[in-house]
Amino acid sequence: MRGRPVRAVRPSGEGVAVVDVPEPDAGGGSLVNVRSASICGSDLHMLELQFFSGTFGHEFAGALDDGTPVAIEPSVPCGACDQCLSGASHLCRTGADRFPGVAVDGGMAERIRVPAASLVPLPAGLTVANACLVEPLAVAMHGLRVAGVAGDEAIAVVGAGGIGLFAAAAAVASGSDVAVEARHDMQRAAAERLGASVTPDGEYDIVIEAAGTESALARAVELCRPGGVVLFLSTHWVPITLPGIPSAMKELRYQWSYTYGTHGGGRDVDAAAMLLARNPEIAATLVTHRFPLEDAPEAFRVAGDRAHGAIKVVIDIE
Repeated sequence: MRGRPVRAVRPSGEGVAVVDVPEPDAGGGSLVNVRSASICGSDLHMLELQFFSGTFGHEFAGALDDGTPVAIEPSVPCGACDQCLSGASHLCRTGADRFPGVAVDGGMAERIRVPAASLVPLPAGLTVANACLVEPLAVAMHGLRVAGVAGDEAIAVVGAGGIGLFAAAAAVASGSDVAVEARHDMQRAAAERLGASVTPDGEYDIVIEAAGTESALARAVELCRPGGVVLFLSTHWVPITLPGIPSAMKELRYQWSYTYGTHGGGRDVDAAAMLLARNPEIAATLVTHRFPLEDAPEAFRVAGDRAHGAIKVVIDIE
């Protein structure tokens, strides 16, 4: 395998193409033979905005040369800034400059080299084909943690794309009562399979905004009880206007959440891997399409077509 070009997914024209790129540098870190990579909504936005010209992929998993299966925590903190030294390495002052698939070449390729600290061992019951879901599930679990979810809350999720449904799955696993507001029948069916209801009504302790639109934010504020929390798990690519008067009259608290981190019980990515292993229904429900690497352009087209049933689209790499 060594010495030959590596096939990778990069922007090309109005879509993506599978192209040859150089073998990963032989420097420090662990070489991962990628086996699965899932498409994030952020990948679609970056493609639309021509934000990134490198290899896509921050949701990926694979195997080391000795066959050990691993998922990847793609954040690469510096380890020396005030945030890293305080235990908040996910808020590293320069970490965004080294984030695979966003700032540097990512894992939607046959091979990639990552820091050893980025490796996430897979628990029994989690296949490498589904371990690409560790990263997005960790995003959701981190959000619930920073919002203070204890497991006895009423939680609503506005937006039922991948991240919204991962949040619903994690909230259900916490013991909370969960309702999901979705636009499409496939999303509603998925929410119900994950143990949530699909008719948010009344008021909720925590409302997760997972759509990234002002209309979703307005709906989240409407559903949130006085003194409740609106949790942002979406990415807002343009400035937004907060619903000032309703928020003030309810004394709402807004909680932003960024990627994943380390807490008293360990890393969010390890907790996500364990949840996926304990509940195979999450992957079975949310992975709606799989494509081989050579069909990456079609995979991206399908991933952007929510109305036709796509939730999580996975690229399988041999």
